Amino acid sequence: MAKSYPEQLAEWVKRRESTKRDKNLVAFLAVRDDVKLAVDAGYAVKTIWANMHEEKRVAFGYDTFLNYVNRYIRMKSTRPSDPVPAKTNPQPAIERGRQVSKPAPQNQGPKIKAPDTPTGFTFNSEPNVKDLI
Repeated sequence: MAKSYPEQLAEWVKRRESTKRDKNLVAFLAVRDDVKLAVDAGYAVKTIWANMHEEKRVAFGYDTFLNYVNRYIRMKSTRPSDPVPAKTNPQPAIERGRQVSKPAPQNQGPKIKAPDTPTGFTFNSEPNVKDLI
C-alpha cells in the first residue's frame, strides 16, 4: 500500500538538511515569548536584539530579527480575531419583522453662510482712479 503524502513529506523533511533560514526561524520562535514581553514592556526591538545576540540566544542579524518580530509578533496582534460576517439578507428590517427607528439627528451646530465676495486682498490690474488721488 502506498504511503500518504504527509508521511512521504515527513520522511523527506527528515532526510533533507535544514537551511540557515529554518534554523533562524526556529531560534526566533524559541525566544518569541521573551521578545513579546520585552516589546510590550516598551523596549526597542534593536535593544532586544542586541541583548539576545550578545548572549548568543540568536545568531542572526538585526534585519532578520526585525522581520520576524513584524511577522510573528506585531502582525498577530493587529489581525482581528473574529472577522465581521457579511450581511447575507439584504431585505429591509421591516420585512424581517423588526421595527425601523429613524436615525438620531446629528448635532451639526449652526450653519455658517459663506460670504458672497472673498475677504482680504484682491488684485485688480486696472487701477481705480479715485483710489490713486
